[in-house]
Amino acid sequence: MYGQYQNNYGQPPPPPQQQWGQQPPTSYPGPGGPGVYNNGQQQPYGAPPQNNYGAPPPQVNYDSHPSQNGYGAPPPQQYGGHSPQPPYGAPSPQPPYGAPPPHHTPYGAPPLAQQHGAQGGYGAPSPQTMPGQGPRFLGVSIPAPPPAVPLSNLQGYNAQFDAERIRKATKGFGTDERTLIDVLAPLDAFQMEVLSRTYEQTVGRSLKKTLEKELSSWLEYTLVLLSLGPLGGDLHLLNRACSGMGTHEDLLNEILLGRSNEEMFLLKEGYKRVYGKDLVAVIRGELSMKTERMFNMALSGQRDESPYVNQQQVQQDVEALYRAGPGKMGTDEIGVCGILLSRSDAHLQAVAQAFPQRHRIPLSQMIQSEFSGHMRDGLYYIAKGVENDGQGVVRDAELLYNAMAGMGTKDERMIYRIVRNHWNRPRFNAIKNQYQAQYGKTLKRAVEGETTGKYEKALVGIIEQN
Repeated sequence: MYGQYQNNYGQPPPPPQQQWGQQPPTSYPGPGGPGVYNNGQQQPYGAPPQNNYGAPPPQVNYDSHPSQNGYGAPPPQQYGGHSPQPPYGAPSPQPPYGAPPPHHTPYGAPPLAQQHGAQGGYGAPSPQTMPGQGPRFLGVSIPAPPPAVPLSNLQGYNAQFDAERIRKATKGFGTDERTLIDVLAPLDAFQMEVLSRTYEQTVGRSLKKTLEKELSSWLEYTLVLLSLGPLGGDLHLLNRACSGMGTHEDLLNEILLGRSNEEMFLLKEGYKRVYGKDLVAVIRGELSMKTERMFNMALSGQRDESPYVNQQQVQQDVEALYRAGPGKMGTDEIGVCGILLSRSDAHLQAVAQAFPQRHRIPLSQMIQSEFSGHMRDGLYYIAKGVENDGQGVVRDAELLYNAMAGMGTKDERMIYRIVRNHWNRPRFNAIKNQYQAQYGKTLKRAVEGETTGKYEKALVGIIEQN
């Protein structure tokens, strides 16, 4: 447990002892076999092998960087999310948490007045994107990335005041970590964007670089990821997943599988813009054989996103999945991938309900039996997201539990799962309620039992914002 890491904040950590929760290694070792400890014992889904997984290199200079329902895309009227996804650029069925009902403008399009010729024209800059407009990511509206004009201010939010608080908290000798937590934890995606730009304009250095300079270890990791916002945070994690020795497979699963076509476009475009690399080519270089083909399907961003369910097609897919798995000598992996990675959220939910009725075994259990390795974990992640509540809430509560279960805390997994989920606050409330119902204690209490000091305060501060 993280309680083993008892040094006071600001003192150097103890020497590495190759145990969970200790000071991070420089890279992830390769997996010892999905779902299996090195001694051959089964571990819970989402937990890594016992090889000191999940610790970021100390004082890394991070580069700047959550669908199906693989993070923040529940159907309308459930948890405040948006699944099935509307076509790219179409109005979202619901406004984001805390925002007024939007008059939605398609991503990258000019305001309605310009569309009707009232102003602007060829060569005019892209408009600013306000809350309730623009693209959606992790279930919430986010500021449109470049070439859209960045937000310089936001009604009801004094970014200059918060920027000055951060400047004072990091000025001179020592750092006021509590002030940094108090400033950053409550912000939504738009407020974080405006604060980051205001701070850089005021101080002449990015907020990310300031946090990296002033903080260390898991507190640094938490606040840097938080400061990058929903899209920037996922780009940062993608770069981390493909850096160093070995591929961080759990990160690829949780960031790339089950995403909407719009989200996949934003990830590919953003990765090229921030890191100057083609995401498809990078992922291809990290994977091989049929697992590479599975992720190529996901990266294509060509999922069916119709909200309508054809029950005849559902039954056909149920039978096709069975024939590709238990009903076949050997497994047709690509056949299963083709269904799970191309069908709509609503369709996959219907398949997950019908499969055990027809074949007396849950879809996720069939995948566990028929697949192995990284492909098994990826397909299992998708199947668990569409089973039970159908919105991934049960799955994501389990993933948070697994990050804290067993010998030692898987700190990195716990951090990015909390930060990524917290952006969609109504859905995060549903996850917290599920966690308490399923495990008999609140998520806040569980985190308090695994962490200490300012690191604990940062995670608790994020959890308490809902």
